[in-house]
Amino acid sequence: MARFIAVHPVAFTEEQLQTLGKETPPEGTTWHATFLAVDDDTSYCHWEAPAKEVLIGVFTKYEIPYMSIRAVRLFDPATGKLEA
Repeated sequence: MARFIAVHPVAFTEEQLQTLGKETPPEGTTWHATFLAVDDDTSYCHWEAPAKEVLIGVFTKYEIPYMSIRAVRLFDPATGKLEA
């Protein structure tokens, strides 16, 4: 499954994230984590999905603004390996 980082031009509140976390994402997608920038109103969400277009559909459905969605690969420092 491909990994993505979505960049959102909003500082989500804990309550907003809890509400979104109760929604069932489309089959084949996993929302792993959200990082909130400390010094501005930007949020970064780590997802797994079959394609970027699937995440665009999720964000459109829930009216979640986004600036970009980037495909990424994970490097695990514990194993010294970059995932395929």
